[in-house]
Amino acid sequence: MIEIRSKEYVKVQTALLKQRVAELIKNGVQPKAVILLCGDDAASAAYAKVKQKFADKIGIENELVILPTNTSTEEFVAELEKYNQDDSVQGIMIELPLPKQIDYRTVAMAIDMNKDLDAIHPIHLGNLLSHHPSRIPNTPLSAMSLMEEVNTIFKGKRAVMVGRSTIVGKPLAELMLQKGATVTLAHSQTQNLAELTRSADIICVAVGIPNYITADMVSPGATVIDIGTTYDENGKVHGDVDYASVAPKTHAITPVPGGVGPVTKLMVFKQMIDKLEEVNDFAR
Repeated sequence: MIEIRSKEYVKVQTALLKQRVAELIKNGVQPKAVILLCGDDAASAAYAKVKQKFADKIGIENELVILPTNTSTEEFVAELEKYNQDDSVQGIMIELPLPKQIDYRTVAMAIDMNKDLDAIHPIHLGNLLSHHPSRIPNTPLSAMSLMEEVNTIFKGKRAVMVGRSTIVGKPLAELMLQKGATVTLAHSQTQNLAELTRSADIICVAVGIPNYITADMVSPGATVIDIGTTYDENGKVHGDVDYASVAPKTHAITPVPGGVGPVTKLMVFKQMIDKLEEVNDFAR
């Protein structure tokens, strides 16, 4: 069994990214990202700080903008538009979830697609589906990167994606499909889910239900990618896979924590730097 821990991968890729940022700065391009946080959600605030710390580490200027919990959709979009129009800002992140009164779709449509670091603008999913990706949601890209690190074979294999969100499940299913896998997109309401997962060579799960995938749902030799993160009352994080019982049956599996999660912040800024190098005609 291969435990796909991401620590070493993140360490190596971070060093490479830091070099690329330094080269941009040397040539007069100072990358800057803005994070918009609305309200006082503790988990969102903590994750924003993690991204700021990582940006600092690799040399990307960053700013955290905190808006009141009672901000309206119109007020949020007006604030967002300031950074859409600010030429010194090349990347914008919107911390989710937004307060209930803010319409997510309106916000997603309002962000400048070229500055959209989390690929929430629907055009990005459309471009991915048409095989012309503009920016890929960071969590699916992280999952694919880790699978490729352990030489996962997709062509001709059966994959089940459990979870159908537009920022994780659907794009990850499409990425595996484009690699040649036969993909079934399932979710928490799928009937006879265990029959589907037992037939799979690759199982990816992102439903936010702790220990949702159990040993009886996995065939020996499968690759299992756990993208779920749920915090219990003691602040301990749990994945969607019952790791203790499932891991011994697998060919490869990601733990939670220490698997997909740490790669996500890396991919946020890697894609930002990829785009900056492209528009500034930098050869890597």
